[in-house]
Order: sequence, then C-alpha cells, then structure tokens
Amino acid sequence: MGILSRKKGTKNRDAPQTEGIHVGRLSGTSNMSSILSPYRSRSANLLEELRMFRDEGDAVEFCSKKIPDVAKALWNMMRLLNLGNKMEFTEINTGEPIKAIESEWREFASRINSISSSGLDGLIDQFHRSAILRGGQGCEVVVLEDMSDVEDVYPIKPQSIRWQSEVRGNKKVWIPYQYSMTQKVDLSQGNFFYVPTDPDIDDPRGNLMLSPALQSVDYQLQSYIDMASVLRRQGYPRNDVELDRESLIKTAPSSIRNDSQKLKRYLEEYFEWVKKLLRGLEPTDDFIHYDDTKINTSQGSNPSRSMDIRAFSEMTDIQVMNGLMQLSVFSNRNTGVTETWGTVQFQIFCAGLASLQRGSKRLVESIARIWARVHGYQVVPRFSYTVMDWNSEEMRMSVKLMEQKLYAVAQLMGWVDENAGAQKVMGVEKATGKPSESVRASFSVGGDGIDGVYKHSGDKSNRNKNNAGR
Repeated sequence: MGILSRKKGTKNRDAPQTEGIHVGRLSGTSNMSSILSPYRSRSANLLEELRMFRDEGDAVEFCSKKIPDVAKALWNMMRLLNLGNKMEFTEINTGEPIKAIESEWREFASRINSISSSGLDGLIDQFHRSAILRGGQGCEVVVLEDMSDVEDVYPIKPQSIRWQSEVRGNKKVWIPYQYSMTQKVDLSQGNFFYVPTDPDIDDPRGNLMLSPALQSVDYQLQSYIDMASVLRRQGYPRNDVELDRESLIKTAPSSIRNDSQKLKRYLEEYFEWVKKLLRGLEPTDDFIHYDDTKINTSQGSNPSRSMDIRAFSEMTDIQVMNGLMQLSVFSNRNTGVTETWGTVQFQIFCAGLASLQRGSKRLVESIARIWARVHGYQVVPRFSYTVMDWNSEEMRMSVKLMEQKLYAVAQLMGWVDENAGAQKVMGVEKATGKPSESVRASFSVGGDGIDGVYKHSGDKSNRNKNNAGR
C-alpha cells in the first residue's frame, strides 16, 4: 500500500501507510435469531404493551412503529436528513480537489451495507435512525485480512455497547465493550467509530432525543381510552324507560301480591323481560307497550355534563409535539399558522437536524479515510449533504445570484482566480475562460459599475496591476 503522488495523482505502492488499521470484524449483532420472519405481530393493547418496556430505547422504538405522532415525527426527520450527499477528496497539503479516485469511491459506496443492498445512502439512514431513536450512531469498518480492501461497514446499536472507564497510556478513558454468551469484545481494538447524540458531561452514551415524549404518549393513550368511555357514556342517545311499580303490583295475582318474596321475583322477572325486549328491537322498530311502562325518548345524553374533548386533545397534542421535537406545521396541527411563520418553523427545524448530520458526516469521513489508506491514497475526504431547502425558489435564486456576484467581484479584484470561482459557484473543476472587458463592465457595484470597486478603493494603480496580471 502507499500514498497518493501529489504531482501525478497516482498510487505509490512503495510506502506502506496502513499502520493503525485493524483487520477482521470484532463487533457483533444484537439480533440473536438466525431466521427473520416477514410477519409482524399486531399489538392489541398499545398502552399495556408500551408500559411493559423497561428500557427507554426499546420503548421509543416501539412508539416509532405503533404510535402515529411518533412515526410521523421520525418520518419527517429521516426524509429531510438525507436529501442527497457528495464526497470530495482533496490533496493533503495543497487542498486541491482530486477527481481521479471519485469513481472508485462511488463503486465502494454502492456495495457497502450489503445486508440491505442500499449502499451508503441506506447506511446513512441507519445512522440517523439510530441517532434519533437510540441516542447515538456507531459503526465498525471491517478490513480484509490481506488489507487489500474494505469488506463492509457494519452499523452498531448503541444499546449493545457497555462503556467501562479504564486507564490507558496514563489517561482515563471510556472503553466500549460488547458482551456475548462466551466472550467480552473490546471494540476499541477494531476500526470502531461512535458519535453520541447530545451526550452529558463525562458520559459517552448519548441521550435519547424522543425520551421526553414517552410520558406524553402514555398519557395520550390513556386519555383516548378515557375519552372513549366518556363518549360511550354521554355521547350516545339513551331512552329513559319507566316501569309503574304500583300498577304492576295491582295487576299481579293475589297469591303473588300477598307474598313478599314472590312479589320481588315477579317484579324482577318483568324488569328483565322489558330489558330483553328493548334490546332486541331493530333501529326502525316502534315502541309498543302497556300503560304500566313509560318510554321517554327525549331524555338522551346530558349535554350539561359533557366533556370538551377538543380542548383536552389540544393540551395532550402540545405535550406530544414538544416531546418529539416537532413544530405544529410538521404534525398536521397548523391551524392559524401563516406561511411566514411556517417558513420560520421550517428553518428552526432544519437547523436542529443539521446537528445530527454533523455526526453522520464525521462517521462517513472516518470510513473514507480508512478506505483511502487501504487503497494507497493519502487524501482528505470531505463529505457534505445537500442543504435542506427551506427557502422559496425566488429567495434561493436571489441568494445564488448574490453568491455569483460576490465571486465575480473577488475574481476581478484579484482575490481569487477564475478556477476558484468556478469551483465555488458552478461546482466545476476549472473555468472555461476569463471574463472579457464587456462582462467586467456589466456588473454593478454601488451603482458605479465594476469600476466603482476601484474608485472606492482610492487607488487606480491597483486596477492596472490587476489587469496586467490577467
């Protein structure tokens, strides 16, 4: 293995540069089953099953699959976190972009994460899902025994890691371990990388982003059960059936009237007979009864004692949204939100997700560094995401135009050359030419044209020097 020749952009096979890279796989999977069925069991009682989980991570992941609000929150984050990405390699000393190895990287990115055949994009999605639901994102880069290539990259569930404080090299550090039935594996002895989500001080595990939503979801589910009971009690119309006990006693046979026990059974049997008769009526049947039975159809639900379900739901909805780090425009609760405020909410939401992208960016760049060293390249990988676009099309194009003008002025002033401007503005490696005098005069700076740059600088000689240099 070797390093990349800084002048020719080719591999130098004479200088080994693989020190510190471990071969083989150390980490294991938390899935103990050797057979995965395509069937999923359905939960009959969500609240009861949710309360059975003792681990917060398991409870959060359960909610993300069963609770609509949590599933919606996860969907929103996952769809925005990876709108597209780009990997660039630059020369380690000069910082010049190197295009020669990008095709090799694309081939590698398409074959990793072989368990799902989703490549690097699928692996990044798993990183983000783990960061949201499990409090961190980690992986192991497995290198072949002969160090000829990277075998694969395996994401690791944070809950499968046990952290232990140890002293190594006269320094107290946290060491990640995985335990199985037969052994204890030190992940620090492999190509293991881990980025926690908002960790506490002196705690490498990270925090569960959606943990605050568990109590709110539990309360919401319990409220739904209670509200359903209230609706069945007060929301449905009822009939008030009145039995004239005095009339029944008068019409009863004398042998029954004079025996208190027989009279009691007689009244109870008549009561049950009327109840059974009414329950057997069809919705279109009419009431036909003797005068000792009175049916008051006007006495249905009692509106004076009904519950304001809407106000109750709004209260629980706010708690759930806050726990899920969601804003109203993303959770179908955008009543009264204007377009302007919706744009502001989108901007705030995207800024929060950018912190998760920084974690996965660090992981991907670590993977790329090992891949490059194994293949004999000494380069600096730079990974970037497509910016989450919360601007309108008009605003986005206006910003793009201002950026073009900025680099045009910088080029004409001699601050950058035409290639740097082409790379930043158009994303190409080299410019196709230099601006002509007519193009130079077409830019307006401060109302004085491009010459206004030199007028305001107070030194006309700078203009001549720059023109002579070009």
